[in-house]
Amino acid sequence: MDNDFIIGNCMKLSEAELLANKPLTTLANLCNQCNDLTKSAQQLQLKFLNANSQIEIQQVSQGSTKNVGLECTLFQMSAAIDFFCQVYFLLERAILVLQNIWTQITSFVSISVDIHEASLFNVFDAMVKLLEQIVVFNEITEQSSLSSKWSFYKKWLQTLAKSNATYEHCTNFEINGLQTSLDDIESVISGNVFRILLDSLLDTKKQMNLKDANVNLITQHSNAYIRMLVGSIETHQPNEYKNYEEPKHLIRLTAFICVLHKLGILLDGKLLRNALESLARYQRVPLSRMVYWSPHAFIGKHAKTLVKSQDKVQDCLKQYHASIEKINANDLRSCRQLGTHIALWSINMQRVIAAGPFGQLKSFSKLILQGQGYADDVNGLIDGLIKRHLALALPITKATLFTICKLMQYLQMLQQTFASNQIICMRFLSSLLQWQKQKILHLLQLTKKSIADVKQMERKMSILSTLKLSEKSIKGYPSKRRLTILNLALSEFLGKERILPTDKQKLLKSISLRANNLCRYQANLLGQFDSPTLINNYDSVALSDVALKEYVQQQRNPYLLQNMFAACNKLDKNLGLFNLSNECPMTSTRILDGERDFLCNHLEYLLRVEALSHLLLSQEQPFTQQTLDYRNCIQMSAIEVAGSYNILKDNLENYFTATFYNLTTIAPHDWKSYEKMRHLANKLLQLRPVDDYLPNQIIDQGIDVLQIMRNIHTFASTYAYNMNLQLFVEMESRNKHLDIIGTRHVANSVQTHGTGIINTTVNFIYQFLRQKFYTFSTFLHDEHIKSRLLKEYRHHAEHKHIKPYQSYPYERAESFIKKIRKLGVSSNGETYMDLFRKVITQVGNAVGYVRLLQSGSKNANFRSRSFMCRFNSNFGRCEDKSLEATTTGSIREYEKSVEHLKECYSDCTNYFKLLMQGFQPFLCNPHNHHLRTFFLITPALIMNYIDYRVKEKLKMYKKDQPKCSLFEDGFAIGLIYILNMLNQLGDFHELGWSQTTAQQLAAERFKLNDMLSTSSKDQSNSPQKPHNIDEKLLQTVAITERHVNAFEHEYNLLYATLSSAEIFFQ
Repeated sequence: MDNDFIIGNCMKLSEAELLANKPLTTLANLCNQCNDLTKSAQQLQLKFLNANSQIEIQQVSQGSTKNVGLECTLFQMSAAIDFFCQVYFLLERAILVLQNIWTQITSFVSISVDIHEASLFNVFDAMVKLLEQIVVFNEITEQSSLSSKWSFYKKWLQTLAKSNATYEHCTNFEINGLQTSLDDIESVISGNVFRILLDSLLDTKKQMNLKDANVNLITQHSNAYIRMLVGSIETHQPNEYKNYEEPKHLIRLTAFICVLHKLGILLDGKLLRNALESLARYQRVPLSRMVYWSPHAFIGKHAKTLVKSQDKVQDCLKQYHASIEKINANDLRSCRQLGTHIALWSINMQRVIAAGPFGQLKSFSKLILQGQGYADDVNGLIDGLIKRHLALALPITKATLFTICKLMQYLQMLQQTFASNQIICMRFLSSLLQWQKQKILHLLQLTKKSIADVKQMERKMSILSTLKLSEKSIKGYPSKRRLTILNLALSEFLGKERILPTDKQKLLKSISLRANNLCRYQANLLGQFDSPTLINNYDSVALSDVALKEYVQQQRNPYLLQNMFAACNKLDKNLGLFNLSNECPMTSTRILDGERDFLCNHLEYLLRVEALSHLLLSQEQPFTQQTLDYRNCIQMSAIEVAGSYNILKDNLENYFTATFYNLTTIAPHDWKSYEKMRHLANKLLQLRPVDDYLPNQIIDQGIDVLQIMRNIHTFASTYAYNMNLQLFVEMESRNKHLDIIGTRHVANSVQTHGTGIINTTVNFIYQFLRQKFYTFSTFLHDEHIKSRLLKEYRHHAEHKHIKPYQSYPYERAESFIKKIRKLGVSSNGETYMDLFRKVITQVGNAVGYVRLLQSGSKNANFRSRSFMCRFNSNFGRCEDKSLEATTTGSIREYEKSVEHLKECYSDCTNYFKLLMQGFQPFLCNPHNHHLRTFFLITPALIMNYIDYRVKEKLKMYKKDQPKCSLFEDGFAIGLIYILNMLNQLGDFHELGWSQTTAQQLAAERFKLNDMLSTSSKDQSNSPQKPHNIDEKLLQTVAITERHVNAFEHEYNLLYATLSSAEIFFQ
């Protein structure tokens, strides 16, 4: 028959008319259902394990009494009933699908006797994957603590169902339905899943139409498939630990043998004995963190006749223990090689993507498959490391955990490379799939042309219908379900007939395999972190918080650090889907907090060392000590943790901003160190901490305003005031330096504490002045002082209008001082006049400090004025507009601040006048008549002050003087302040004391000149020893003249200060 005639007739046929396609499509759909059920079973296994662990944790954490913990456990199990129902329905559906698969296999074999084993192998692959998950479920439920609590939980529900309150809300039908559901769930919870499956297959066997030929064919293919599984296990015979790390072949072989034994399919004795011996070598195979499984025991439980009682169980774990160090070293080497390969793969991917798709599809296809292989290798290596330690009951060491973390970073690197170029990659993938589709269609067309060589017409029609089914399945998007049909269809005729040459058949198989991998590339690569195996392993790794934090702290590459956080965040999200409670924070949050704290402490220490580097000795060998540089970690991009994005650089900037602000507030005198650290943070770390806007203080800052306010009595007596420079200097200190307080320092304190401190300080000074004026009044009220002052007052009243009496006599002031000295001296040798002078000086220091506060406040307000608008902003109309309450309140507060600033900056508040008005009514009271004669004691006070100042300045030229001062303008201010307050300033000027002192100093100079002239005349009359007399006289005259000049200088300074001080009280 002509080839074109056959093809033309085949195209006119429909699938419904071809009997061979029905079993194929049915088996393909059943295989797809097996794959879906396998994926769902893996997810439910994770949820079951987490539900079990959560119930145990809840029981331990709830109270110390047993009843409280048990009650909480029962309520927790009630909350998980819906999940238990999902597990039951899934397993029921899996049993039904497996029954249908065996029924369809029997029908398929009965229809197509000449069936190829590759077609059944595809079906067996899907079936044993589902059997693997059923076995795992069986072991998880059997070894869980839920099975031991279920009987008690069932009795508890039955007791509740029998109560009268339950009948009020539920009917008998609902209660009976609950009882039936509990019995069904109990069959799953108790670990009898696989036994139920075998019992259902036994019922299926009775319904299956098995003839001798069919049985022989199924037996033949089953033996071949078992031989393939045994071969896959024995391939790892030199490294038997691989089957512990990846036990899927052991589970599949065990489950498949049990199913075949239950169906009554006879297996080859030698093959069966070989398979059982291979399985018997493996004991305590880890399936999960707390679930272990033995193939030998499992077969003895579900297929007792296959295992003889005298069989000895051999275990290869001893050899496994002996070579664990070598295996770990090999894994570490593999990890490094994978890192190198993945880095090169990423570079090549970027190069191909940058070059464009044209002419690069072959390279791109190769790289895509390589990346998928690397991802599978990384995931398999992680799974193997975890399963190895579980099998050997060894704790996960720090080195192993570091290796796992590095592998997770590699996995994230693979995903990041794809995700950053996802749009381009998807276009490339579409082109690749189209290219592979065209290749497959071309080979199918070649197959149709070669079908003329087939002799039997029925066989030709079967192959043509299969080809037509393949073409239809490949014409749409090559999804996983379509490719399953294609694989079954191709395996139906490839290898049996010589339709295509061997090379063409191999090419068609490789192309279909490549298409399978490409269509699942996005799900396989981006879904690596969704793998139940990795999620379960991560739950085991996440228990070592300390080691995880240590690993993260060792990362100095921002790219690797970001990959680590991204991997942990994805796994936390996936693990959170299966957790029943989220009481503890996620692992990514914990390690992020640990990394942030570590970097904050480390970088702060780095800044401190750099700030104090000038104090360190220079190292002769600077490279002997290795320093770790974490500065690159600051540039890490934003990372997603617990649903929110965190920028490590912003966190560090906030930390340093708060740290520098707090430390500057605690130690304002050391602000320059923290300012230097802030500058180094910007220069070395590219961080920009916010300026604290606190006052810039220096080491010689002195005492803070608050401390002065609290100790104003000590301050006024131990500090000397300079009116022109407006500063206070400490007179005596144990330190090497004297404290200085100026306008800038007060302005800084005012900026720190606010302008409100001025009024408080003035109130404290007012209280201090009250005490000093009490001492002042007491001294003048003394009978000795008052009587002498009254005597001076009468003399001054009698002679002030006499023409020769122009000023107060110098002799009377000098006599007054001598009389006061006769009253006694203190233990320090000070007279009452000296003590009274100190009181006046302390009053002047307090008043001078008020002036300094006012100047400092103006300085601080002038600084704050720079933050105001240059133009007069009138917000009075804001009330007319419909603004929000928050905005209106902010405007009002701003206006209050501006008005307060203007009030403090203006001169409307004269604190000198306030202090005068506070004391003047009391001191000028007519009852205080003893104060009216105060102006007459001022000449003696001035003489005492001048004598004191001359002595103080002479101390400057001597060593080891404990207390001396260069100036003391507080006396002048205090004197003018008291005279103004007593309204005696005019009387003081009437004394003409400045004129008296000038006349006295002139008279002393005249005496010196007279002595020189007299000595010159005597020298001319008596020429004996003229030189000795002249030399002694000249020395005496010079000393006396220097003394007179010093007094004259001090008098001039005092009078200038008095004149300046009068301006303050005008």
